[in-house]
Amino acid sequence: MHRHRDSRAQSTVEFALVLPLFVGCIALLFGSTVVCLQFLALHDAARTAARAAVTSDDPASAARSAVGDTRVTLTVTEEGDFITVTAERKTGVWWFTRLLPSPLLSQSVTMMREAPIVLG
Repeated sequence: MHRHRDSRAQSTVEFALVLPLFVGCIALLFGSTVVCLQFLALHDAARTAARAAVTSDDPASAARSAVGDTRVTLTVTEEGDFITVTAERKTGVWWFTRLLPSPLLSQSVTMMREAPIVLG
């Protein structure tokens, strides 16, 4: 009977030591997944804005209207026939921003301006 109680106490101590590490790993995995998804969404927004910009006469306004997310900051640069759209956004994982400053995610997409379509 005495050995059974000692092994239960040992199991409780081991559980108390391992549980914070396990919860921390799960939180880190979840947070990095959220940041990766935000990074992919930012790249998609930059690509959508670049597609809209290369087909428009006013690339900056076309890029901004193509991206509906107001948390994304767009910068449109024209160099000859090439248009570069840079999209920036701060990530928002609440438990990481309490510990560390919010990192700035950035994506750039460069596309060549399309020639106007001539019908006729």
